[in-house]
Amino acid sequence: MTLPSTFRGYVYESFGDYQEVIKFRSDLTHKPLASNQVRVRVHSAALNPGEYKVIEYGARMLPTPPTPEEPFGIGFDFAGTLVEVGQDVNDLTVGDEVYGMVDLDMGSFAEYLVVGAESVAFKPHKVSFDHAAGVPIAGLTSYQAFTKHARFQSGQRVLILAGSSATGLFGIQMAKVLGASFAAVTASARNHELVKSYGADLAIDYTTEKWADVLEPNSIDFIYSCGVEPNAWNENAKRVLKKNTGVFVTIDLADPPLVSPVGATFILMRAVGSKADLTSLAELMDAGKIVTPIDSVHPFENLLEAVKKLKSNRARGKIILQIASA
Repeated sequence: MTLPSTFRGYVYESFGDYQEVIKFRSDLTHKPLASNQVRVRVHSAALNPGEYKVIEYGARMLPTPPTPEEPFGIGFDFAGTLVEVGQDVNDLTVGDEVYGMVDLDMGSFAEYLVVGAESVAFKPHKVSFDHAAGVPIAGLTSYQAFTKHARFQSGQRVLILAGSSATGLFGIQMAKVLGASFAAVTASARNHELVKSYGADLAIDYTTEKWADVLEPNSIDFIYSCGVEPNAWNENAKRVLKKNTGVFVTIDLADPPLVSPVGATFILMRAVGSKADLTSLAELMDAGKIVTPIDSVHPFENLLEAVKKLKSNRARGKIILQIASA
């Protein structure tokens, strides 16, 4: 397949305010393909809070900064079609429809990207590129939180903090897939109907109630914190987690975790690109057991508008960037 000599995409040449440093360029050139990588023509990408956080606070997160000569790409999640495959990649071929996630500096908000084959899987057959693109970060975070870290079992009880976030909505669905007997979430009153439509048994309005007061003492097997209440472990988790067996998994943390007085376990995690886990999620999506919650879909050129929606914390699901038609 013949590739165009240049392509369009978003990059940044220095850390700083998102709206000031990102550039939409039409002269990007293709990177060489390593033997264990694939090249993807991107159809859709999804926004995540981590994208603007890396740009604004990346000096603390990345070992080297971007430069005008070596700018960094933007975006993690993608779905698209393979246009080139490294010589050591044996399970994928040109023309395959795939989805996955890229590293912090590579960028999925572009017409083409290069990514390690281990971070790519076949796109779910029964869903669109938009719906597939919305899965990787939020879906993998929830899948790995439940299956790898909490080792959640059928019949257990879970509390999901920020249940109406995209990660939270995937978390509710994972809880039900795995046989949760009870799934409580925190969400504002306007989102109670939404979270219950995804399977939540109890919605707690965090603006008027404290979940530690609503739930029975030591009644929860697993607390899944989706990037809110960074002090929940130190302050209230001990009141509701089961003694000795309770597990608290979070993707955000403010203060160093204290030792639990009830013998619960604390885990700080981030999603890891995994072909096996993406394949498992694709199977669940094709079976209709998990769906991607989509808030809105935006044209490729309207990234800044999409980021404003993301930063407003008012999105009810994933925000999608449509990059190319299928």
